Amino acid sequence: MFKDILVAIDDTDQANAALDLAIELARALGSELTLVHALDPGRIAASAGDVGAGAALEIELDELEAAGKELMASAVERVKAAGLGVTPIVRDGVPAATIVDTARRSGCDLIVIGTHGRGGVARLFLGSTAEAVLRESPIPVVVKRS
Repeated sequence: MFKDILVAIDDTDQANAALDLAIELARALGSELTLVHALDPGRIAASAGDVGAGAALEIELDELEAAGKELMASAVERVKAAGLGVTPIVRDGVPAATIVDTARRSGCDLIVIGTHGRGGVARLFLGSTAEAVLRESPIPVVVKRS
C-alpha cells in the first residue's frame, strides 16, 4: 500500500520521533524511506540581521548545509541499521513546500512528520510546518505529536 514513505528530518526531538515511527511503519509494510531535510533560507536571513553581513551570511549558509548533511547522515545510518532502503535528500527551501514538492517528485505515497502540537496563538506566531504539509499534500500525512 505504501511503498515509499517520506520523512521530514530536522534537529528536533519531534523529527526523531517521526523517524522512529516511519521506521516501524516501513518494517511492517515492507516500504522504503525517503528522508528530506530543508535548508530554510528564511532562517538564515532572520538570524543574519544586517543586510551588509554578506560574508557572515555565506559562512552561515555553509554551516547550515554542513549541519544538514551531518543530520542526514545520522538519520540514514538509523534507517540502514533497521535493514531498510533509504534515499536521502537535502534541498534548499521553505520546509513545508520542500517536503510536499519532494514527495511529489519522488513518487512517495505517504509523508511522516513530527510536530510540537502547538495550537492557538502559538501557532499563529510560530507557524506550523506540519499544518502546512497537511493542507498542501496530495498524499496521506501521518503527524507524530510529541
